[in-house]
Amino acid sequence: MSPDTPRVRDARLQIAADAKLSVFYAPFEHINHNARLILVGITPGPTQMANALQAIRAVKASGKSDAEAMAEAKAFASFSGEPMRSNLIAQLNHWGVHDWLGLPDSASLFGDASNLVHYTSLLRNPVFVGTTGYNGSPDMMRHPILQAQILENFVPEMQLLDKALMLGLGPKVHAVLDRLASMGKIPRDRYINGLLHPSGQNSYRIRYLVGDQRSNSPHMTNAAPYNAGRRKFQQQKALSGADAG
Repeated sequence: MSPDTPRVRDARLQIAADAKLSVFYAPFEHINHNARLILVGITPGPTQMANALQAIRAVKASGKSDAEAMAEAKAFASFSGEPMRSNLIAQLNHWGVHDWLGLPDSASLFGDASNLVHYTSLLRNPVFVGTTGYNGSPDMMRHPILQAQILENFVPEMQLLDKALMLGLGPKVHAVLDRLASMGKIPRDRYINGLLHPSGQNSYRIRYLVGDQRSNSPHMTNAAPYNAGRRKFQQQKALSGADAG
């Protein structure tokens, strides 16, 4: 709340660093204990960090409590920015997540149905390699600072939300969830992999996957993991009594 508005990679917010990377605080620690769905990304990027900082300042300035400010800032900033949020919503709708939750559209998860979802990342606090947002290298489970975020923040968070279903976003997340399951940190039946990370770099792949896959697949696009995840989610819907679509 300083008069000097914090910026992305503001030195006052740095909480860890080494020769390869730096980690900065942003208000993403709110936990939605009533969530039925958990969306798992890699780490908040610069857009999400800036949006979270701006949102929490605005909410606090309006007179709301710290808890309210944390919840509203996280809902506003998580997977924010375009085309990231639209890419995510398109995939969730294609899988039928909105049907499973009884919603008209998965966009509601970022609006009046945000009570049903917990937004999170393997790395809760924004990570940067130089001035670039972290994209999976160095290996999260081999770098001590990053591994600590996963084991000390993400794993306990998932243990608190032991009734919600996790959907991992992108192969980097999928690999870590599988690794955590093999370590006994999370149950294998608690998560489904297959969704692509919704970054703009994947927009053309996502358009293909949620559209007519009978056409030629775009460069470096493997539909098999996405389709396998979608089938597994359809089975989850059927088991929960929802229309499998």
